[in-house]
Amino acid sequence: MATITEIAKLAGVSIGTVDRVLHNRGYVKAETRERVEKACEELKYVPNKVAQGLAVRKKKLRFLFMIPKTEYSPFFIPVRESAEKKAKSLEAYAATTDIIEYPDTSADEKRLIKQLKKTISEYDGVCITGITSPVNDLIIEEQKKREMPLVFYNSRLEGVDHMAYVGCDYLASGRLAAGLSAIAGGNDAKICFFTEFGNIKESATERIRGFQNEMDSHYPNMQLLGKWSISLDREENRQAVREMLSKYPETNVVYVINPRDYDICRLIAAEDTDHRIKIITNDLVAVQYEMFHKGMISATICQEPEKQGKLSLEMLFNYLAYGTVPKKVNYTELSIHIEQNL
Repeated sequence: MATITEIAKLAGVSIGTVDRVLHNRGYVKAETRERVEKACEELKYVPNKVAQGLAVRKKKLRFLFMIPKTEYSPFFIPVRESAEKKAKSLEAYAATTDIIEYPDTSADEKRLIKQLKKTISEYDGVCITGITSPVNDLIIEEQKKREMPLVFYNSRLEGVDHMAYVGCDYLASGRLAAGLSAIAGGNDAKICFFTEFGNIKESATERIRGFQNEMDSHYPNMQLLGKWSISLDREENRQAVREMLSKYPETNVVYVINPRDYDICRLIAAEDTDHRIKIITNDLVAVQYEMFHKGMISATICQEPEKQGKLSLEMLFNYLAYGTVPKKVNYTELSIHIEQNL
């Protein structure tokens, strides 16, 4: 097997330069790096995994993983659990991860920003979701200063440079919802949308765009009657459901796009006394199982939340530890669930 000395000789560089290239340490000119990599290829160099592991441990990497609170967004429960599990496994390589929740009050936000201003420079890489918030603004400002690797998961912020994205193809998800609506309500289905827009806009707007594109191209007789926002106030949501039924009594399908805590499904089922409306949702969390069994929900579209937590951290680690550049876009797999396959 080739040695570092042989690689250095063939590439015409020092042993120290070869070491920096192999372990992604320090600055190496692009043309020099190419010579070393070409020499490795010609000599069929196979890295010593034990030595490589020891080198990685010496780096003592530190990551920041920002996560929305799960009280009103239960989708993020498995995202957090998978991120915690991956973070635990990375501790064997002296890589630590701080998993911090996005604050939901201005006072908590001020406290977190004050804390991050002191510590943000200590992080080697960050995972965030595409929330419009001062916390993300601070992180992105730091990322610009020193080209800190940034991974978006679940959603992105437009115009922000990033190393990779792990999450749903929302356009495809919307198209899939249109097809399910045709199955549930017929090719001439009468449809209404309910969604929380809030500070995560990409998932809602792209799903709506995908739905409308599919409807226009494949289901010309399908009608989109109206759209309503889901709020934190239950009574406001109840009034929105009543308004929908009063204004569009012909509605036979409701697509719940960003569902918050899924209580909107209960409200629709309670007001729909004739049981004519089929509800299609996104994702699958514990509360939905009962709703499926009670016939409130007809189908849901899932997007591998576990992959979002695990892969985001894994890509950061592999990039900083081994120099492995990830794919820019990493879509999760879409799947359909109905009561019979839960």
